[in-house]
Amino acid sequence: MIYLDKVYVFLAEGFEEIEAVVPIDILRRAGAKVQTAGVSGKRVRGSHNIEITADITLDDVTDDAAMIILPGGMPGTDNLQKSQKTVEIVKKYYNAEKYIAAICAAPKILGELELL
Repeated sequence: MIYLDKVYVFLAEGFEEIEAVVPIDILRRAGAKVQTAGVSGKRVRGSHNIEITADITLDDVTDDAAMIILPGGMPGTDNLQKSQKTVEIVKKYYNAEKYIAAICAAPKILGELELL
């Protein structure tokens, strides 16, 4: 059994809302400590114009979580990929052999970083 004590869900402008909110909901119900991290600030608007206030910003993300989740959506995936800080964190988690989940379009980030 995998125990996920802490999970970050990255939110970039244009993220697919269901691809972020559903994993957040399910993991919180399972007892994981999920924190949303806004890529460009705490207030982030999804691809269907729903605004979410993130718990923290990328500047507050540490390496103590068990997993990061990258929701897809357009232009959310492109905005995640354009964020140098996001790319740095993804590489750091990959090198530490931590879990990285990428949903829908977001695996393209991992592919282009040659992490698949």
